Amino acid sequence: MSETPGPKGDRLSEVQAALEEMQTEQIIPPQQFSSLAMLVTDASLTADEPAIQAAHDGLRRLYGHHVRADRDQAERAEQRGHLLGLLDMTTWALRRLPSALQLNFAPQGHPVSFLLEVAKEQGLSNEQLAGRLRVDATEISRIGRRLTAAGLVGKSRKWRHNAWNLTPRGTQYLESAGLVPPGPVGIDYCVGVKVRPESRTGVVTDASGEVHTRLHIEARFDGSQEKLIEGLARFVQDLLDKVPAAAEASKSGRTGLGVEIGGHVATDSGDVVKAPNYADDASWSGLSLGELLREATGLPTVVENDANAMAQLALAVGDADGSSDFAAVVLDKGIGAGLMVDGELLHGASGAAGEIGHVVVENYQGHECSCGNKGCLESVAGSDAIARRVQEMTGDPVPDLARALALLASDDRGKLVEDALMEAGWALGRGLADLLNLANPDRVVLYGPEPLVSDDHERFPAAKIFMTAVRRTCIEHAFSTARDVVIVTRPYEDELGARAAAAVAWNRLDQD
Repeated sequence: MSETPGPKGDRLSEVQAALEEMQTEQIIPPQQFSSLAMLVTDASLTADEPAIQAAHDGLRRLYGHHVRADRDQAERAEQRGHLLGLLDMTTWALRRLPSALQLNFAPQGHPVSFLLEVAKEQGLSNEQLAGRLRVDATEISRIGRRLTAAGLVGKSRKWRHNAWNLTPRGTQYLESAGLVPPGPVGIDYCVGVKVRPESRTGVVTDASGEVHTRLHIEARFDGSQEKLIEGLARFVQDLLDKVPAAAEASKSGRTGLGVEIGGHVATDSGDVVKAPNYADDASWSGLSLGELLREATGLPTVVENDANAMAQLALAVGDADGSSDFAAVVLDKGIGAGLMVDGELLHGASGAAGEIGHVVVENYQGHECSCGNKGCLESVAGSDAIARRVQEMTGDPVPDLARALALLASDDRGKLVEDALMEAGWALGRGLADLLNLANPDRVVLYGPEPLVSDDHERFPAAKIFMTAVRRTCIEHAFSTARDVVIVTRPYEDELGARAAAAVAWNRLDQD
């Protein structure tokens, strides 16, 4: 018999087969006890009552048989010990089944509210549950311990917080008690918002990806988290007002909201952990953006890092060209990578996977990165870093990338701008080579400012200089077959970021 538990539908027959095999043995081998123990454990985890009951009844029969058997006392004692151990397992498993639990939770009580909230959204923290149940976090811990003891919820760690999840037994309890929340409804529209400290760009899309409206406003946030959320909520409402069907769908939970932000996002909670490239990092870091926007707009909301969102969009629009192992790299003020591995987005332990902008590149130790370190990739090859380097080399005031690249046509400064572009391209090539050596994607999609990544070199001569340096350096420093990876480029603008945010919302919220 296989020692690997089968699907729930087959487990009863596996238990019965295991018991029949044990009945034919004069002395039951240890591996047969182990196999049955694995089946019972698996059945307990999934609240498979028929399998647990069959194991319990069969073990009782076996125990009676071995008690009466005429054999060596020590040998009999060992067999009885194994059987009693398994009987203890099945006894406690049966007692913890939802049908046997004597919980008597009041339908409007906090334990039921806890279960219903976690059923609607897995991974909630103590603080999030405390806010929704209007109790303190200590009470949430107490309720959680009680529900954990009953096997209804499980607890894991996400970043610095507990993350509560409903177990299969918890789902069965809610179903048997008639407390299951309404099933998820399909999403008809999604609002996607690209957020910068100084601007907001948004779109409303339908299931086909068609953009029904778009909106962009320049408005710097004033540093107050409350005003920040109010401003974003108004912006979302302005978008909905332009698409009456989406506004109507939002009343029944059929319009979702996706938000893209540059920085470290705890994806499960939607919290902004750190956003060093945002002007007032103190207002953004630690901001429960997902939860606050959900409360302010009434829309199911997801928040994602910009590069991760672009990886989702690359799948949706075909930029990945059918690959399931690729990297979407965003070159902006900061630099980040969304890593798709076997078709799944890699977030890492706390949502910070792919932060290649903070890989230190050699020979560049002078400039301080927004994160506080020196020599980070984005402090050399980010759009603001390129503008700063051109200003240092030419002595001209260079407020942004556009002004820096305009100097390329200058007779006396053009060569200096070219050198700055080659330095930045070299640094990005090193960073991409490190990415290829670590993650081994078969494709890289580089999203960046059109003047830097365009294939139209007559119109954008800077792109030829920059991308030639990127590709050459990447090939030089990549290992083995990683140097054969295709690097394709796509212009990146804020509306594309908003569409990516909508794509993330569709991916996570749509249940149809």
